[in-house]
Amino acid sequence: MSQFTKILFFLFCVVCNQVAAQNGGFDVLNYHLKIEPDIQAKSVKGEVDILFSVDDATQQIALDCGSLSVEVVEGNSVVAFQQKDHQLIIQLKDKLPKENSIHITYQGNPTRGIHFMPEKNQVYTVFSTSEWMVCRNLITDKASIAMDVIVDENLQAVAHAVACGDLVEQKKFDNGKVCFSWVQNNSVPAYTFGFAIGEFNHSTIKHKETVLNCYSAAHTKAQLDTIFQYTADMIEFFESKTGVAYQNKSYNQILIGNHYQEMAGFSVLKETYGAMILKDSTETNLVSHEMAHQWWGNNITCERWGEFWLNEAFATFMSAAYNEHRFGKEKYLKDINAYREVYEKVKNEGNDKALVFKNWNNPSSSDRSIVYFKGAYVLHLMREELGDVAFWKGVKHYSKKYFGNSVNAALFQQAMEEATDTDLQPFFDKWVY
Repeated sequence: MSQFTKILFFLFCVVCNQVAAQNGGFDVLNYHLKIEPDIQAKSVKGEVDILFSVDDATQQIALDCGSLSVEVVEGNSVVAFQQKDHQLIIQLKDKLPKENSIHITYQGNPTRGIHFMPEKNQVYTVFSTSEWMVCRNLITDKASIAMDVIVDENLQAVAHAVACGDLVEQKKFDNGKVCFSWVQNNSVPAYTFGFAIGEFNHSTIKHKETVLNCYSAAHTKAQLDTIFQYTADMIEFFESKTGVAYQNKSYNQILIGNHYQEMAGFSVLKETYGAMILKDSTETNLVSHEMAHQWWGNNITCERWGEFWLNEAFATFMSAAYNEHRFGKEKYLKDINAYREVYEKVKNEGNDKALVFKNWNNPSSSDRSIVYFKGAYVLHLMREELGDVAFWKGVKHYSKKYFGNSVNAALFQQAMEEATDTDLQPFFDKWVY
């Protein structure tokens, strides 16, 4: 089993445990977040303006707030609010206009979704956005975000704040604080929001119209150039396979902490992963895996967590496909064989399941292996069944058709059948459903 395969076993040990309700008559359009983490105190305080639309019948909305303490909820549409079961319930006035905005102030000492490292004066977020920001977890409710990350200039080690989207402004205040303003204009699910703060070495290059930034406290600029030497080529590869251009003006990668997480225009990678690539330049699966999510996951998003394989199997398979492009067929087949071995182990233990889960409330290690590795292996089998030309034609059709939207297995099947003029029902019945 490759090191990449071993690492992916633990990628989503912390998965959203709440099953989101239906849209509930409202849709978040945009967030404007101002957040100020206190690294030494392991706390956050923030305020968020939320622009949303409602239908005529909606009289209350529910946002997710984890263990945060909400202090103020105000706006022309607000009647009252309460916190209950990790949600912020807001009562609304009657006969509201189509679009409304509310302002929320909150603070807290979250223990999930954000990782404070006082000894390094670093902090970064991972996955559980509502633990550090009042938002809506519902995976189909995509929104844009402006994020102002405020740090104390006088903190000795703090040099930069990296966040999802593109950096638009860095501003110093008279009180000794610095605000890094990031904007993600493309609407994405809330779990792809995030930031990291710390003192980093920084390397940057421009690839066509995209600025590629990489950060690490543990590696030199020269090492960063080597670790992320294939980033530009990965972008071109995924653009060619999808027919969809990368959406942001920048792509930011940071080696920090002990997690891997894709975010919008931003990826967090385990700090020690850099040493692995420096030792073996072909061990770039996790770089390409997280980047693949900029298409499959962040923008072509599973409509519910039970269809999670459409995010993760694609990213896992596409990391192998990139290796084929960059390092040759033998490397690709080595990856695929590793995925098959993981799946066969799960199967032999009696834990095989369909790729489409009824729910994703408490996924086991075997469940995650199915979503990542069985899913990637099944995509390889589909490639073999259809042949390269038809398979990649189908992937491009599917990716272009549903970019920016939510998907399920049936829509994926339909798109592949449309592009290849092939009845894939027997294949999907056997491997997917």
